[in-house]
Amino acid sequence: MTPAVQIRAARPTDADREAVARINAAVPREERHDIEPRSAGALRELDELLARRGHALCRHVAEVVATGEIVGYAHGFHVPWEHHPARFWCAARCAPGHRRRGIGARLFAAVERDLARLGARELRAMARETQPEMLALAARLGFQELFRSWDFELDLARPGAGRPGGRAAPGVAIAPLSEERARRPGWLAELHALYLAVNREVPLPNHLDPELPADAFAAYLERSPTSLPEACFVARDGDRYVGLCILHRSEDDPARLDHLFTGVAAASRGRGVARALKLATIDLARRRGYSRIATAVESNNPGMLALNEELGFVRRGGLVVFERRTSWNLAG
Repeated sequence: MTPAVQIRAARPTDADREAVARINAAVPREERHDIEPRSAGALRELDELLARRGHALCRHVAEVVATGEIVGYAHGFHVPWEHHPARFWCAARCAPGHRRRGIGARLFAAVERDLARLGARELRAMARETQPEMLALAARLGFQELFRSWDFELDLARPGAGRPGGRAAPGVAIAPLSEERARRPGWLAELHALYLAVNREVPLPNHLDPELPADAFAAYLERSPTSLPEACFVARDGDRYVGLCILHRSEDDPARLDHLFTGVAAASRGRGVARALKLATIDLARRRGYSRIATAVESNNPGMLALNEELGFVRRGGLVVFERRTSWNLAG
């Protein structure tokens, strides 16, 4: 007999967060979405970020009545990197063995009721290109494609990989963060300002906090479990920072570097700065014995898509970001 499952509001407890994180952690890498914390600590950080910014969060869980086991969740929250009071990010997952039973639909309906009361007018959601069932569900729920975030990978052993023909940023100096930090005492404040300015333009940023404090930015660069400061490079035009790229070690593949961020100041674009930064990371990856570099680029960023193709990155699928504009009838 199929066990009875109830939908209830999630509690802000370690137990509930651990259950939600376990569901996310069980998702195979090729099916993962962005903003799916896979540890209770990471989920707590997301919740605390939303609380600090005054953003709303509603989360529901599916619980087996007889055992109390949490087998699914759904939540909606203000899109943290955008200042829009009626725009919310939505996500839902069910544990293996509890899918195709209508639990996800019940969870999403509970979240929808909360979002209606919060005045949501735009909902965002995500699905993998390779998940036709989720794509079809999004369509049935009234979501329409907004843009895509494509995964790319550079095989450093492939002949010609990372060796473009164009010039790379004449007059601009490229240096690893480790050198720049020793050379320039005020590096953090200036680089932090550049990062914040550029990150606000990214439609799907790697770090969700649009006002990431300077100390947290330094930790992101240097002290997170996957940080690799020597693989982060800065571009300098005279005494001005005009570009930055951030790479970390992969969480699950010791032979791969993950290229998380490339940003160039608006006034310095079109000069080959991004190309120069990427070439520096490719050279470092080769010298350190890595075999691959992975990155992601949004479909509405034609300049970076063209640069990746020029450097030999190959597309490996990606994510579809959906939007639904809605109005609510709360009668009854």
